[in-house]
Amino acid sequence: MEATLTVSSHFSAAHRLALPELSQAENDQIYGKCARIHGHGHNYHLEVSVSGEMDSRTGMIVDLVALQQAIADRVLEPFDHTFLNKDIPYFAEVVPTAENIALYIVERLREPIQSLGVELEKVKLIESPNNACEIYCRQPAVRMNLPVLPQAAMA
Repeated sequence: MEATLTVSSHFSAAHRLALPELSQAENDQIYGKCARIHGHGHNYHLEVSVSGEMDSRTGMIVDLVALQQAIADRVLEPFDHTFLNKDIPYFAEVVPTAENIALYIVERLREPIQSLGVELEKVKLIESPNNACEIYCRQPAVRMNLPVLPQAAMA
Protein backbone atom coordinates (compact mmCIF):
# COMPACT_ATOMS: atom_id res chain seq x y z
CA MET A 1 0.00 0.00 0.00
CA GLU A 2 1.25 3.49 -0.80
CA ALA A 3 1.43 6.09 1.95
CA THR A 4 2.58 9.69 2.35
CA LEU A 5 4.80 10.81 5.21
CA THR A 6 5.34 14.46 6.14
CA VAL A 7 8.23 15.76 8.21
CA SER A 8 8.39 19.28 9.61
CA SER A 9 11.37 21.47 10.31
CA HIS A 10 12.25 25.14 10.43
CA PHE A 11 14.96 27.63 9.60
CA SER A 12 15.45 31.36 10.05
CA ALA A 13 16.60 33.53 7.17
CA ALA A 14 16.46 37.08 5.89
CA HIS A 15 15.69 38.24 2.38
CA ARG A 16 14.82 41.25 0.30
CA LEU A 17 12.27 41.19 -2.50
CA ALA A 18 13.39 43.46 -5.30
CA LEU A 19 14.19 43.33 -8.99
CA PRO A 20 17.60 44.93 -9.59
CA GLU A 21 16.54 46.51 -12.87
CA LEU A 22 13.76 48.50 -11.16
CA SER A 23 13.99 51.63 -9.06
CA GLN A 24 13.37 51.50 -5.32
CA ALA A 25 10.00 53.19 -5.89
CA GLU A 26 9.00 50.54 -8.44
CA ASN A 27 10.10 47.71 -6.14
CA ASP A 28 8.18 49.32 -3.27
CA GLN A 29 5.09 49.37 -5.46
CA ILE A 30 5.43 45.65 -6.31
CA TYR A 31 6.76 44.18 -3.06
CA GLY A 32 5.75 46.76 -0.45
CA LYS A 33 7.68 46.60 2.85
CA CYS A 34 9.45 43.46 1.62
CA ALA A 35 11.52 45.65 -0.73
CA ARG A 36 13.16 47.61 2.08
CA ILE A 37 16.82 48.08 1.27
CA HIS A 38 18.19 46.17 4.27
CA GLY A 39 15.75 43.26 3.98
CA HIS A 40 13.83 41.51 6.73
CA GLY A 41 13.72 38.07 8.32
CA HIS A 42 11.36 35.15 8.78
CA ASN A 43 11.17 32.03 10.86
CA TYR A 44 10.25 29.66 8.05
CA HIS A 45 8.38 26.44 8.77
CA LEU A 46 9.08 23.70 6.22
CA GLU A 47 6.96 20.61 5.58
CA VAL A 48 8.30 17.96 3.23
CA SER A 49 5.97 15.15 2.15
CA VAL A 50 7.18 11.95 0.51
CA SER A 51 5.21 9.03 -0.92
CA GLY A 52 6.08 5.41 -1.39
CA GLU A 53 5.14 1.82 -0.78
CA MET A 54 4.89 0.72 2.83
CA ASP A 55 7.33 -2.02 3.75
CA SER A 56 5.25 -4.92 5.10
CA ARG A 57 7.99 -5.82 7.60
CA THR A 58 8.86 -2.37 9.02
CA GLY A 59 5.55 -0.58 8.39
CA MET A 60 7.51 2.40 7.00
CA ILE A 61 7.91 3.93 3.55
CA VAL A 62 11.34 5.43 4.22
CA ASP A 63 14.11 5.55 6.78
CA LEU A 64 12.95 8.59 8.77
CA VAL A 65 16.43 9.40 10.07
CA ALA A 66 17.87 9.36 6.53
CA LEU A 67 15.03 11.57 5.28
CA GLN A 68 15.54 14.09 8.06
CA GLN A 69 19.30 14.09 7.38
CA ALA A 70 18.75 14.79 3.68
CA ILE A 71 16.55 17.77 4.56
CA ALA A 72 19.09 19.02 7.09
CA ASP A 73 22.01 18.68 4.68
CA ARG A 74 20.33 20.11 1.60
CA VAL A 75 18.11 22.83 3.11
CA LEU A 76 18.41 23.55 6.81
CA GLU A 77 22.18 23.77 7.11
CA PRO A 78 22.74 25.95 4.03
CA PHE A 79 19.68 28.20 4.60
CA ASP A 80 19.52 28.70 8.36
CA HIS A 81 20.63 32.11 9.65
CA THR A 82 21.51 33.45 6.21
CA PHE A 83 20.61 36.45 4.10
CA LEU A 84 19.24 34.49 1.16
CA ASN A 85 19.98 37.16 -1.48
CA LYS A 86 23.66 37.27 -0.49
CA ASP A 87 24.46 33.85 0.95
CA ILE A 88 22.69 31.57 -1.55
CA PRO A 89 24.09 32.31 -5.04
CA TYR A 90 20.84 31.27 -6.75
CA PHE A 91 18.96 34.08 -4.98
CA ALA A 92 21.43 36.70 -6.13
CA GLU A 93 19.71 36.25 -9.51
CA VAL A 94 16.17 35.14 -8.50
CA VAL A 95 13.86 37.11 -6.19
CA PRO A 96 13.53 34.99 -3.02
CA THR A 97 9.75 34.98 -2.75
CA ALA A 98 8.15 32.12 -0.80
CA GLU A 99 7.26 30.57 -4.15
CA ASN A 100 10.81 30.73 -5.51
CA ILE A 101 12.31 29.48 -2.24
CA ALA A 102 9.90 26.52 -2.15
CA LEU A 103 10.63 25.68 -5.78
CA TYR A 104 14.37 25.82 -5.13
CA ILE A 105 13.94 23.52 -2.12
CA VAL A 106 12.09 21.05 -4.36
CA GLU A 107 15.04 20.97 -6.72
CA ARG A 108 17.51 20.58 -3.84
CA LEU A 109 15.58 17.64 -2.38
CA ARG A 110 14.24 15.73 -5.39
CA GLU A 111 17.33 13.59 -6.09
CA PRO A 112 18.39 12.80 -2.49
CA ILE A 113 14.83 11.80 -1.60
CA GLN A 114 14.51 9.66 -4.71
CA SER A 115 17.74 7.88 -3.70
CA LEU A 116 15.96 6.88 -0.46
CA GLY A 117 13.36 4.99 -2.52
CA VAL A 118 10.45 7.42 -2.23
CA GLU A 119 9.04 10.26 -4.30
CA LEU A 120 8.94 13.88 -3.25
CA GLU A 121 5.22 14.59 -3.06
CA LYS A 122 4.95 18.14 -1.73
CA VAL A 123 6.99 20.95 -0.22
CA LYS A 124 5.12 23.48 1.89
CA LEU A 125 6.97 26.58 3.01
CA ILE A 126 5.21 28.70 5.62
CA GLU A 127 6.81 32.12 5.59
CA SER A 128 4.59 33.74 8.20
CA PRO A 129 1.19 33.19 9.82
CA ASN A 130 -0.20 35.12 6.85
CA ASN A 131 1.24 33.25 3.89
CA ALA A 132 2.58 29.92 2.71
CA CYS A 133 3.45 28.27 -0.58
CA GLU A 134 2.87 24.65 -1.55
CA ILE A 135 4.62 22.97 -4.47
CA TYR A 136 3.06 19.69 -5.60
CA CYS A 137 6.02 17.79 -6.97
CA ARG A 138 4.41 15.01 -8.96
CA GLN A 139 2.82 17.47 -11.36
CA PRO A 140 4.87 17.74 -14.59
CA ALA A 141 4.89 21.57 -14.48
CA VAL A 142 7.14 21.51 -11.42
CA ARG A 143 9.90 19.59 -13.16
CA MET A 144 11.56 22.76 -14.41
CA ASN A 145 15.15 21.52 -14.00
CA LEU A 146 16.25 24.62 -12.14
CA PRO A 147 20.01 24.86 -11.78
CA VAL A 148 21.00 23.25 -8.51
CA LEU A 149 24.28 24.50 -7.12
CA PRO A 150 26.77 21.96 -5.84
CA GLN A 151 26.84 21.55 -2.06
CA ALA A 152 30.19 23.41 -1.89
CA ALA A 153 28.64 26.48 -3.54
CA MET A 154 26.00 26.61 -0.82
CA ALA A 155 28.52 27.28 1.97
